[in-house]
Amino acid sequence: MSLRGIGIVLVLFVLGVAFSGFASYSADTFQHKEEKAIDAEKLVMQNCASCHGKDLKGTETAPSLYEKGQKLSAETIQQIIADGVAPNMPGGIIKDHKEISAVANYITNLEK
Repeated sequence: MSLRGIGIVLVLFVLGVAFSGFASYSADTFQHKEEKAIDAEKLVMQNCASCHGKDLKGTETAPSLYEKGQKLSAETIQQIIADGVAPNMPGGIIKDHKEISAVANYITNLEK
């Protein structure tokens, strides 16, 4: 085999090794790194339960999320989460739009 042939084989070998390592990453691998599953219930318990109650049925300072979920659309609840409501509900506690959407959907699906 000539020196040129050995060089071509060597280049092909290196490329094959490089691409075989990359091929082991599927589209799912990249998607999971970008899109983590959002645990809306956990977010509600961490960010809402301290005012709305552990059972989310309201307290002296904050209304029932069950009632709000039945009366308001998910879009309205998203707006409330993002901007807050005077005087007691602060806005911006949850900043990620996907998390806000997941929490709003969770609240609108609470059953009495």
